[in-house]
Amino acid sequence: HHWDICGDDVTRVVLSIVRGEQSPESINDTVLVLIPKVLNPTLLSQFRPISLCNVIYKIASKVVANRLKVVLPDIISE
Repeated sequence: HHWDICGDDVTRVVLSIVRGEQSPESINDTVLVLIPKVLNPTLLSQFRPISLCNVIYKIASKVVANRLKVVLPDIISE
């Protein structure tokens, strides 16, 4: 819905990471959140951990993976 607002910035950042101009470490932060499984949790086992990755990192890693997918069969023997 908001690609017209942030699309150019997202594209610019992802391309700079893929080109090696910017380090992916700057966006590789993940937040760990505990979601309760029951109404009033009292034990740690009553929580479900969820990791929230940066969207920019997900896009950049997907771009790299898709580019590698084409090349890997040629450089790795059976």
